[in-house]
Amino acid sequence: MKKIEIILADADSLFTDALRAALSSVEDFSVSAAGAGAAGLREAFGRGQGVAVIHRQTPDAETVHILREGKRDRKDLRALLIVNEPTADLLSLAGENAGIGVMSGSSTVEELVSALRSLARGERYVSKKVLAAAGGRSGAERLSDPLGEITPREREVLYWLALGLTNKEISKKMILSEKTIKNHVSHILKKLELTDRTKAAALAWREGLPQISEDFYSLSSAEPMLK
Repeated sequence: MKKIEIILADADSLFTDALRAALSSVEDFSVSAAGAGAAGLREAFGRGQGVAVIHRQTPDAETVHILREGKRDRKDLRALLIVNEPTADLLSLAGENAGIGVMSGSSTVEELVSALRSLARGERYVSKKVLAAAGGRSGAERLSDPLGEITPREREVLYWLALGLTNKEISKKMILSEKTIKNHVSHILKKLELTDRTKAAALAWREGLPQISEDFYSLSSAEPMLK
């Protein structure tokens, strides 16, 4: 059995020791540790096909920058951030890049193992607890289909927004003006009773919208040009 290399990159030795103890009994995992701080992150990212695990109460700009930098250099980079307070930049990063995951520090070991296996396969992973912390309406306030109020075109705008694209980038994807995209975003926020793009992205992730293949919407946007 080929094992998944799990690389613990964290300045908090107590947290790292706890993770090592929790993961060492998982048969398909091989657990090791990297150094602390920025140097430790870069060391972890340079180790090949492993999944780096990083713990931050609130991820700082340097951590997100190093992750972006690492992903540019290596498309196959895999990393899981364990956080208490997600930031907009971090959610955008996870949306933009397969293989980057975010989960809550209060998650179970079972969820941690499942998330690491998903990331090793090159999938995206954002835990429900992280999305709940990012804001939006509570479960009791949401409708059975929270996205049922928006049109198919608005749903596509929300899809690209959840993957971290700017209005300008979405306009190019959908072959629409940037002003039209801005209007769609405003309508989405109003219909979903949300105050900003981060909360809209969190709701989209919670409902599984970003899990749809990009080809579905890429082909849909191209259809008018083919007729």
